[in-house]
Amino acid sequence: MPLAADYRNVRAVRTRKNRKRNLSAVYKQTWNGPATLDANGLSVSHNGAASAGTTNMTLGGALGGSMGAYSRNVVITVTHASAVVAMSGTITGTDQFGNTITEAWSVTTGGTSKTFTGKKAFSTVTQITEVVAADASANSIVAGSGVVFGLELPASSIVIVAEEEDGAVPTAGVLVAASSASTADRYGTYAPNSAPNGSLVFVVYYLVDAPELAVD
Repeated sequence: MPLAADYRNVRAVRTRKNRKRNLSAVYKQTWNGPATLDANGLSVSHNGAASAGTTNMTLGGALGGSMGAYSRNVVITVTHASAVVAMSGTITGTDQFGNTITEAWSVTTGGTSKTFTGKKAFSTVTQITEVVAADASANSIVAGSGVVFGLELPASSIVIVAEEEDGAVPTAGVLVAASSASTADRYGTYAPNSAPNGSLVFVVYYLVDAPELAVD
């Protein structure tokens, strides 16, 4: 008899002393030709505020607030002719399941170029604030997509079980495990070694403790 459609296997086993042990599972996730990063896809180049305070970044890049077919991280780059003025703020949007998520961003003073590389995977970006404590009008700021992708299930380990790129074994990418820390992605992320270019297909097999949580 077939299993009920809502059946969930908890993968529990009993030891010889009748102790319950839950098993992990290997989960396969595929990214079919994710687009190349778009450095100003969320906000095209603009100047910072001329006085201290908080402003909202104008989201007017080619991405239109959507990160495309797959959730991915946000990258913000600030440049200056001589010395970047420190900036910070909050990125607000949703993950691939529609949950509201936020991530704090910042760049420090000094140098002609500073980049914030986000750790969380956003499906949409609805707001990015800019906070300055001094005149930052000589700062030029852009915001766009990165090359870090969101996982569909919480990864329980940083270990990649197997990895493919266009059907071949690639140089290893980077897997970040799920975390409840405010600065981390709650499901975890994957960054392939090769930059996405719109045609490369990435496949990664990783360990999860609760594959029953898959939404499809």
